[in-house]
This record gives sequence, structure tokens and C-alpha cells, in this order.
Amino acid sequence: MLLLLTQLALAGWTETARENGCVFFLGDRVGSFAPVRAECDWPIPAEKLQKLLAYNPGHADYFSSVATAKVLGPAPGGGELVLQTHTASGISDREAVLLMKAEPIPAGTRYSWSKYSDQSKVSGQNVPLITDTGKWEVTSTASGSHVVYELLYDPGGSVPGFLVRWFQGSGTRTLVGELRTWAESH
Repeated sequence: MLLLLTQLALAGWTETARENGCVFFLGDRVGSFAPVRAECDWPIPAEKLQKLLAYNPGHADYFSSVATAKVLGPAPGGGELVLQTHTASGISDREAVLLMKAEPIPAGTRYSWSKYSDQSKVSGQNVPLITDTGKWEVTSTASGSHVVYELLYDPGGSVPGFLVRWFQGSGTRTLVGELRTWAESH
């Protein structure tokens, strides 16, 4: 683990917190926003987490910041198109059509997403997201699972700096913790 943390620090990631079986990082800025990352070791079978992450409509159940997650259908070239609406206290809701994919990795699965090129299915009633790119990687370990979460998110519109800093700190810890809590309680 120490070697991994050293590699992350060298790759532009700065440790920000340790909580709930996870180490949290903030990356170097990309435009106006910095990416976030979490590395977790949980005593939860990887298969259980993989099942939750593979069910895209369920994201609105597991994550308090996802108000809706409506599957629009398969994406050309693979994956699934999902219309998500994101909510956060103090700002208008955001929305985007996301391309969500699952792919095998050694000992596990990577679930990735990015804003899809065609946004014609958004309602137009919410602020359009500028960037929403990320991944969950879940791999089996002898004691349960190793989980990696990364996100680069530009909410678009006007967002106070303190809310951005909150999301990149305790907001990210909350979101990652919500997956663990859901998996342990369901």
C-alpha cells in the first residue's frame, strides 16, 4: 500500500483524508476543477459491489447526489446511455446523458462513464454538466474488495467555490461511503 501511495503522490495526487477504509486524494487541476480519487479496501465481496455498480438505474438509490438515473438504451459501439440528474444543496440541479461502460480488468471490473457527445435527450430544465468523467474499479482481494474511484466533474453554471471545495472533500467521502453503506445494508 505504501508503494501505491507513493506512486499516486508522484502522479500528481495529494492525500486529503483517510476514512471508512479509504484513502482520498485530490489531483492537479484540469481547467477550473481538480479530479478526486479514493482507494478503498473493504470487507465486502467484490461481486456484491460489482452488481450494484453494473445496475445503472440503481445509482439514484445508492448515491444521494444522483436524483435520477434513467437508462435510454444501448450506446453505439457498446455501453449504455443513461440520463442522470444530479442534485446538491444550494445549487440548481445538473443533468447530462452519460455513456456508461463496464469492462473486465485483472481480478475485477471497471465501470466508467463520460458525458456522451449527443445531449439531445436532456430535459433542458436543469443546468447542463460540462464534464462528468470517472470510474469505479472493483477487484477481489483475500479479505473482500479493493475499490478505486476517480472523478473529474465540472458542474457548469455558477457554483460557489466553497461548494466545489466541499464536494472535493467531504462530498466525495460521503459519496464513496454511500456505496459501502448500501452494500453492507442490502
